[in-house]
Amino acid sequence: MRPNFQLLLIFSFFLSATSASFRCTTRPTCQGMIGYVSPNTTTLSSIKDLFGLEEAYSLLAANSWPTSDSNRSIRAGSTVRIPFPCSCSSGTGTSDRTPYYTSKKGDQGLDYIARTIFREFVTYREIAAANNISDPDVIDVGQKLWIPLPCSCDDVDGARVVHYGHAVAKGSSVSQIAGEFGTTESTLMALNNGSITDPEDLQSGEILDVPLKGEGKYLLASKIIAQKHLIL
Repeated sequence: MRPNFQLLLIFSFFLSATSASFRCTTRPTCQGMIGYVSPNTTTLSSIKDLFGLEEAYSLLAANSWPTSDSNRSIRAGSTVRIPFPCSCSSGTGTSDRTPYYTSKKGDQGLDYIARTIFREFVTYREIAAANNISDPDVIDVGQKLWIPLPCSCDDVDGARVVHYGHAVAKGSSVSQIAGEFGTTESTLMALNNGSITDPEDLQSGEILDVPLKGEGKYLLASKIIAQKHLIL
């Protein structure tokens, strides 16, 4: 049965605040990262395939997991840091033609894919625009969809950083997130200008742009580890 598209649009309107548009105005390309919260128990290999990564070693390095742990099980509710190439255009950044998702039987339109599978790091409108889809309620089984994840390549406070897409947990505040990631409240407020209405009462599931210092620690290391693995 075809879902009620009018109700879908209304429901998605209220969820639109959880989407993220990261400002990106300086460098054209870089490496981005999001903190994907797994909705169910899965494997590292499944997450690698979902996000179109060529090998699992970049995931292991990005999450500071042992390189021998390629068969790692991921528990439901766990956060996995996903590295990906970022490209900037028209003042914002998106993942550079990756990942691609192949729609499956039971996928209930783009809104379902955006909210349930990719955990609101992208909206159905963004998927529709990226793939030139006129009716987001109608997709074919086996259809390949580019999922434009949010990212940025801009320096922050004069320093090179990784812009990390962070999914806000229930009860979080700007001060708590700033402390967790080693940044300041003012920096978070500036980066997410317009999306934070109450710094002490953030919306659960909201996606924030959080700057991670030490780009090499999270991304360069993953490239080196992957290269060594291929050589060996």
